[in-house]
Amino acid sequence: MEQNKTNRDLKALEDIRNLDVDYSKFEEKAGTANAVQFQIDKENYKVFPVEDENAVYKISEKDTRGEICLENSPNLADYSGPFRPGLRFSDFSEEALLNLLWADHEYYEILMNLWAAEISRRKGEAVMKEIEAAAWKMILLPKIPEIVKEWEGFPVEVLPQPGKEILIFNPFRPDDRYASCGKARLINMNLGCHEFVLNAIEAWSTQVIMRYGLDEMFSIQWNLWSDQALDKVREIKIKWLHVDEGDTTPVEAFMKDIQIDVTSFPGKAFEMTFEMPDRNTGYVGFNKCCSVNQWEALGRPDILKKNCHSVCPASMIETAKMYSPDMKVDILAIPPRRSKEDVCCRYRLRME
Repeated sequence: MEQNKTNRDLKALEDIRNLDVDYSKFEEKAGTANAVQFQIDKENYKVFPVEDENAVYKISEKDTRGEICLENSPNLADYSGPFRPGLRFSDFSEEALLNLLWADHEYYEILMNLWAAEISRRKGEAVMKEIEAAAWKMILLPKIPEIVKEWEGFPVEVLPQPGKEILIFNPFRPDDRYASCGKARLINMNLGCHEFVLNAIEAWSTQVIMRYGLDEMFSIQWNLWSDQALDKVREIKIKWLHVDEGDTTPVEAFMKDIQIDVTSFPGKAFEMTFEMPDRNTGYVGFNKCCSVNQWEALGRPDILKKNCHSVCPASMIETAKMYSPDMKVDILAIPPRRSKEDVCCRYRLRME
């Protein structure tokens, strides 16, 4: 009986990490005998301080980046100019959007290699290959046709299969065909690439959880996002969109960086806001986050707290340091939140 319950819980976890899931069916079970149960270490992890534990930040602004507005577009060749708080991807030229797709792909390639290397280091290469194969066959391969169709990608005639080398297939990797695509389609393909990348991360992490539990997955994420990935993905955004060039302060460069980060594009998983009251102060907020939706639906604020402290603050802090050692990150809000009307999290960037 206990094994059956464990298997049901693992299946529920696999289901809820699907970006297309209906969270309401899990909310109905939360707090009941049929609720999903997972054990975690609630003590041995870093908890980042919040500036004011009693402060409440309500959702008020919206994420404009995915809005397609072709009239009066400035057709930016890159993002070396001023920070744009209400940025729409349609503000970029077609060439810049194609460069953004290349940045997306290189980012994805780095992440997949880092996941493979970290799991190989911990569990051995044979186990890593088993996890990779399961991630592709159970989650990614079945999703490719529907993601490509939804986001106007080019049809994939032959689906790839895991082999000896790490599989870095991306259905939105640019090639010669992309040069003929209009701006609206290039925007959709960037958003589709975002969804594919998130599904890849979810696929690998779900396999780790099913084998080794949540604590191991959080530990891997901590290592990847607090140390290994940040300098590499920062250089990609500088290389393709020139976020640090022109008359740009370090805080402006950081704000532009996170606006065009493929893992945080708008869509089913995230909605973000960006504000700069002056050129040395920036505010970044998440109105929506898939991790918050998942663990709130399961009625597990304790797991949500560990999830968020294991990923986001360290990556924000370390990225800020790369743009300037004098940039400070203040955490204004971080899950668990009091109400769904509240933002999921909010950060302030400032030069000391």
